[in-house]
Formats: sequence, structure tokens, C-alpha cells
Amino acid sequence: MGIKKLIKKLQKQLSKGEKKHEAPLDEIDRLLLELGVKEEKLEKKLAREKDSAERKRLKLKLKIVRVQLKKGKKRRAELAKK
Repeated sequence: MGIKKLIKKLQKQLSKGEKKHEAPLDEIDRLLLELGVKEEKLEKKLAREKDSAERKRLKLKLKIVRVQLKKGKKRRAELAKK
């Protein structure tokens, strides 16, 4: 699954939790795990890449994934408390 699709699904699940006060935490956990795997793959790709333009693109993707992971983990913790 692509990064954009993963992020979109994660955001959808997190917003469900806001609206209904119940979120399928298992689904959120699964999406966070998949996003973490994508982060590791991007880090490995970045370490191997020589082309500066491609490195810049990979760094941007990695930054986006890290921010989404951070937001997702924080929100997941909030939903778990409810």
C-alpha cells in the first residue's frame, strides 16, 4: 500500500474516533505499524541513494511519514484513554 493511501486511511480512522468516540484501535495500530515499515524502507533507500534530487525527494517523504506517525501515535493514545 502506498504512503498516501496509508496516511489517508489512518486519518480516516483517527477522525472516526473523534466523531463516534469509538475507534477501532486494532485498525489504527495496524496502520501505524505499516507506516513504520514504510519509514524503515525509506530510511534504507535514502542511505543507498546517490542522486541528490532523489535524496531530497526521499527526505521529504520520510519527513511526512515521521510527522504522520507522531500525530497518529499521539491521537491513538488519546483514544485509548477514552
